[in-house]
Amino acid sequence: MAERKPTPIAKVYEALSAVADKRVTFPADQPGEALVTSSDGSKQYTVRFGDGFYSSNDNATYWQHYAGYPIVAVLIEQHKIGLPSGSDNLVQAFAGVNWKKLNTQYKNDYAKSTADFLTTVDDPKPVKKLVRIVADQLGALDFTVKGNRAQMRHPEQ
Repeated sequence: MAERKPTPIAKVYEALSAVADKRVTFPADQPGEALVTSSDGSKQYTVRFGDGFYSSNDNATYWQHYAGYPIVAVLIEQHKIGLPSGSDNLVQAFAGVNWKKLNTQYKNDYAKSTADFLTTVDDPKPVKKLVRIVADQLGALDFTVKGNRAQMRHPEQ
């Protein structure tokens, strides 16, 4: 199995928000590439993938060398990480969360950001369980993580 740093659990929360908000696209003219719009809509990250690797130009992936939330969101959309059947309503609990704002507010203390988010859901238990299911599958996948230097895109406003 390829060695890579584990992804912090908070990044799974962010990835599920990207999926819930439908912020992951696969450009037809760019096979092996996906675009993931940030939670505040100000940036668009480029995720590239191929035989045994995923790369992204988000800061976490580029500087910390773990699969940042854009990669995790792409893996979910590619069905390489499966969401439990009947979890659509649960995934919607992650919709509309501005993680950039939360992470800035808590000075990138991701545990505090996720704790704040969890106060907004009716029952945090199934939300945490879903995050754990995704994180466990992510940990079991065999791929290498790389940063890429794709120019940062800014979505059309």
